[in-house]
Amino acid sequence: MNQPIKALHYCLLFLLLMLPGFAAAVTVEATGQAPYSDTDPGWSRQQALQRAMEQASMRASSWLSSTRQARDGVLIIDNIRLRSQGQVNNVRVINEQVDAGQISVTIIAEVDIAEGCSDHQATLGYSKSLAVTHFPLQRPQDARYGYLQDIQGGLATLLSYELRRSSTFNALDVGELNIIGDPQRAPVRILPEGTLTTLLDRSEQHNVQYLVSGVIRNMTPHHDAEPRSPNVLTDIYRQVDYFDEGYAKRDLVLELFIHDAFTGALQHQQRYHLTADWNADMHTKVGFGTPEFWQQPFGKQVRALIRTLSNDIQLQLTCEPFRARITQTRDRQVWINAGSLDGLQTGDRLSVYRRFTHYGLDGETRSELENTGYSLTLETLQPHLGRGLLELPAAGINIQRDDIVIAH
Repeated sequence: MNQPIKALHYCLLFLLLMLPGFAAAVTVEATGQAPYSDTDPGWSRQQALQRAMEQASMRASSWLSSTRQARDGVLIIDNIRLRSQGQVNNVRVINEQVDAGQISVTIIAEVDIAEGCSDHQATLGYSKSLAVTHFPLQRPQDARYGYLQDIQGGLATLLSYELRRSSTFNALDVGELNIIGDPQRAPVRILPEGTLTTLLDRSEQHNVQYLVSGVIRNMTPHHDAEPRSPNVLTDIYRQVDYFDEGYAKRDLVLELFIHDAFTGALQHQQRYHLTADWNADMHTKVGFGTPEFWQQPFGKQVRALIRTLSNDIQLQLTCEPFRARITQTRDRQVWINAGSLDGLQTGDRLSVYRRFTHYGLDGETRSELENTGYSLTLETLQPHLGRGLLELPAAGINIQRDDIVIAH
């Protein structure tokens, strides 16, 4: 499509969406997955169906957002993008199957492109950055059964991979970084004066928009795996209990946290619980992420849980605005720590925010973002760096390093 026709097409689409009562829909095919429970198959199917609807909503091109500016006194539209997230209607299930302890439901649905995020914020098609950090064990002794200590860092590796595979997020694997002070109390921290807070300390140093962390609360088997003296009656009971699907099971209770890396504020918290069979001997060195681990029913459920975590993170952050940190200023020129690989394009306009740091009586620092009312127009882009122009010199509106820009 040549440029004049393409521009006319975008303008007509924009005008149609601005008409009162206008509603348009696109047809989307999507698949949702969930752990399967023999005792409650209806609930499992409902969970998978909900995941499929969420995926359809995120995939649909439902946001028509525009960047506008005045040139020679004339208001023009200089950048239009379609963005996903809409209202799902007319859902039809076209495939459903259960395999390896997981149910998959594939649907075809219509997504209303006139809806979008709940606050009607025009979220542009930029790639949000997040760091997936260490998931410490609240009960380290749980990992002895099967030698699963590596789950603490390995979970971050697998989750960041799944996020990169299934979304536009730039998910960094920093599984060696533990931002959880005390797993027992997380995400709450005790300050030196004894007060409590859920704010992350020095969160801004990680050069991402969000920090994903968590705690593995429980990973215990349903029976005692410690060495013991032989006991005929106990052994017979355990063999019967095994065939009654109770002896070999173990739990995994995990709590997920998402922090805003610019302010350190806790943005989302959610708990997950699964129970599945662990058929290997509890004293065998299986290891986390090994072929033998994934062959276990417990391992298959963990794989499904990783997909669930990825879906839930996407749902929480899809409608959040893109943000980047200002790294340098010189007169009207401003550099930011985001570039072409983040989806930015020359001509994009980003709102400029000052960041203030407040110091409480307890010594805790808190960040406040203030909209200056000015915008930055991008002129040149590198893969991870952008440079643009302000309407006024940066010093004149007190813009400096570590302030931020936001795409509205």
